Amino acid sequence: MSHQFTSLRHSVEKLLEAEHFLGRLLSSEGLRFQFELNAFLSASRGVTFVLQKAMSTVPGFASWYGRQQAQMKSDASMAFFVSLRNVSQKEGPIAIVAASGPHGEWSYRFVGSETPVPKGLEGQDVRICCAAHLAKLAGLLLECDRTFPFHSCPARAFSEEGKSALGYSWRDVEMAIGLPPGWTAATRIPTVEKLRILRREIEPLDTTSIRRISEGDLRADGARLTLPASSGTGLADDLATRMGHSNAAAQHPREVFVRAVLESVDRE
Repeated sequence: MSHQFTSLRHSVEKLLEAEHFLGRLLSSEGLRFQFELNAFLSASRGVTFVLQKAMSTVPGFASWYGRQQAQMKSDASMAFFVSLRNVSQKEGPIAIVAASGPHGEWSYRFVGSETPVPKGLEGQDVRICCAAHLAKLAGLLLECDRTFPFHSCPARAFSEEGKSALGYSWRDVEMAIGLPPGWTAATRIPTVEKLRILRREIEPLDTTSIRRISEGDLRADGARLTLPASSGTGLADDLATRMGHSNAAAQHPREVFVRAVLESVDRE
């Protein structure tokens, strides 16, 4: 049976796709904000879906990922984002509130409904929450790359260390690159040099982007994204708190808004 080379490439593409929609969130308002948020949630959820599919045949991956899943489920913020994606795809709009600041800028907050907003996300702008979630997903990919270095990057697998670890044959190499059978045997050069030449035909894993995102350096068209500030005490926070209360459904949204505005005025 021939060796099947694997890669984290498509998982990284999903990560970059989510970063793209986060950038669009920063310049969106109203209904467009909801559209971009839905797209971000879908792309970010796709990171782990694609990761599991891409690495499903790798020895040891299932048990490793089982441990990662347990950690993600115990992280209230990550579990919250999974629930948000499920709501977005299967039920309807994500519950958020928005309020305009003193300079006309808009601030957005998640509202807890059946699933309360985790403490770590309370008082934080939606876009800040999304950025933190994206950094965690990038950290997951980095850890996978460290744990399975030759399965994560085919270009890295095309080395003496990779060949020894994966146990593939020259025929496997020929099939992966699309070379005629026996081509590598006809080329009488040392193994290390042969692999170095063939490695040029393989796109290396974009570890630079994974590491950058894991460190919170998020970009759009090469420019670093500037995330909005959150005080945790603004009108958007008052609205989110009131709308998230168990008795909020019994109140008219206008009443909730007016009370939040009055409290905000009193505070000033």
